[in-house]
Amino acid sequence: MCRNIWRPLLVSFVLLWTSAMTPAFAASLASTSTHAASRLDPTDFRTRVDFRNRYLAPQAGGYRDLLTSRVDYAFNKIIAMRIEMPYVHGDLNNPRVPPETGVGDLSVRFNYRALRNEKFALVVGSEFQFDTAATPQLGAGKTVIAPIAFLSFDAPKLHSTLFPTLQYFRSVAGDDRRAEVNYTAVQLFTITRWPASFYTGTQTVMYIDHLRNHGIGATLEIEAGRFVSKHLAMWLRPGIGTHGDDIPQVYLWNLEVGFRYLFD
Repeated sequence: MCRNIWRPLLVSFVLLWTSAMTPAFAASLASTSTHAASRLDPTDFRTRVDFRNRYLAPQAGGYRDLLTSRVDYAFNKIIAMRIEMPYVHGDLNNPRVPPETGVGDLSVRFNYRALRNEKFALVVGSEFQFDTAATPQLGAGKTVIAPIAFLSFDAPKLHSTLFPTLQYFRSVAGDDRRAEVNYTAVQLFTITRWPASFYTGTQTVMYIDHLRNHGIGATLEIEAGRFVSKHLAMWLRPGIGTHGDDIPQVYLWNLEVGFRYLFD
């Protein structure tokens, strides 16, 4: 079921992008282009909803298709909460294991903006991943705690904003038959602003797997998106695994398409 959803989402993305290229529509967006960068800054807490479909090809074969709903709720300018629930279709490409579809693991994150000035901002928090998957194939089978810290600082000459992130994932409960979770993710996401509310993003993630002799893996994702109105943004985001053949977090390739609505 889930794998049949990403195609119409992709078609919708193309149609919206095409409609955004008309002169009348572009003129209506002139006043929003200056707001794109600030509205994408994760250290500037805003209440918003995301709806995304992510098709992923694991190194072990088969595929996973995740249709994810995400809600970010800003209690104020320094405290925010995120809730994320995926609906997953998984196929291990194994004749003895049929494809399965259902809800995945629920994720909840609390963020606190510890510092903000004219040069940069600092956010700290913690993420909690719960073993809520409908079947073992659709989730990790573990309860995971993942403290996180990330920065935001602007590079005006490059029309870009950089977001370095450090996050540590550790399983604390769950099915003893499932693999433990114990790794660190070091991430750099860069957003570049373009005219008419377009933007591009580049995300590089390095994974340090503490269960496999601190083995290192890496992925690279490139995002192209646009604010089609003050409140609505859309994006397309392909990615590839660049290093780490035996690191579980590293995939062969993936493709994501999504929409985001901001309530302010």
